[in-house]
Amino acid sequence: MTLAEYVRTKRSTVAPVGAEVLTVGVIGDYGWTGWEPSPPHFCLEVLPELEAAGVVIPNEVLNDCDPGDITYINNATVLQLDTSAYVGQICAMKNCTAFISVGDNFYDSGVDFTTGGILRFQEAWVDMYDQGVFENAPWYQCLGNHDVVKGQSGIDFQTQVAPIYDSRWNFGTQGLPYWTYDLTGSDWTATFVVVDSDCFLSSYQKNTSVYMNSYTEACYADKQTQVDFLAAAFGNSTATWKFLQLHHPYVSSAANETDLAPLMEIVFQHNGIVLNGHDHCLAHYYANNTNFILSGAAGYPQAGDCNYGISLGSYVKFLAANPMTAASGFVTMDISSQSINVEYYVRDMQFENGDLYPVPYDLNPSYSFQITEHST
Repeated sequence: MTLAEYVRTKRSTVAPVGAEVLTVGVIGDYGWTGWEPSPPHFCLEVLPELEAAGVVIPNEVLNDCDPGDITYINNATVLQLDTSAYVGQICAMKNCTAFISVGDNFYDSGVDFTTGGILRFQEAWVDMYDQGVFENAPWYQCLGNHDVVKGQSGIDFQTQVAPIYDSRWNFGTQGLPYWTYDLTGSDWTATFVVVDSDCFLSSYQKNTSVYMNSYTEACYADKQTQVDFLAAAFGNSTATWKFLQLHHPYVSSAANETDLAPLMEIVFQHNGIVLNGHDHCLAHYYANNTNFILSGAAGYPQAGDCNYGISLGSYVKFLAANPMTAASGFVTMDISSQSINVEYYVRDMQFENGDLYPVPYDLNPSYSFQITEHST
């Protein structure tokens, strides 16, 4: 029996059924803990020498010398730990019964089915999110760009090994990077469709991209399969609410990924809602009569991803950033038959040398809005 066949026999932990109101946390861009970049001697001296000699360098090696991420790692690890405690505190108050991931689960180059990958999975996710409200809550998963650096072996770990390793980790039963699931209340249903947005970006098909590998090359050529999957899942669903769950942003304060347009056309047709990460901040955008909920601030927040808190137009409804920093935090959704109450929980960024993003009482939401128009 293959791993892909075996995972189909397993059943993950799922959210409870039948609640009048079900509260979920939306969380992304979090998995920094345990990543160790390559030594400075290699990155600054050996790597340039090898590149100058025309030696082909594996993408993972290149990525693990990323100078920006190397400068972030110490603070990012602390911030992930602090933010996980903050999420746990808020969700204990709100009784979150599930978590929805929008990807970048493991920086800087994902995890695979090796001892190193298993250790990273244990440290950065299993042990990080195992106390209090996290103990029995399912996570509905999605891939981000850092998750695909290792190629197919990284995809297989997250979609096939991880659900067996920890039953809270949901990635469907087919061992694929795209899947669908329903959350069901007393008189409502919410359909979520997960796709791998890495497969849609033409920029990842350039040989200069660390995300270009045999996996992304093949899934880019076959991206219509995921478009058709979304269309069928939404078309066959009679759910009250329909969500597209993916990593990259179609609407952003940094870079609009217009390659995602074929997916968005289906969302617009069904009056759906988009959940995404990638930009390391929290934001609410409203465009094409559609709500775009960005929750990418559970690891290392970056002010530039939310344009330093400066709105670029009327489509921008909320940005948790200022000229100095973006704030850590996450989003909750209280789902019922009548509405979805969306709340942005923004953590006070108090450090020894000052408060870069003051929040007077961060146990209350800094921003909220309601969605009342049902999907079609």
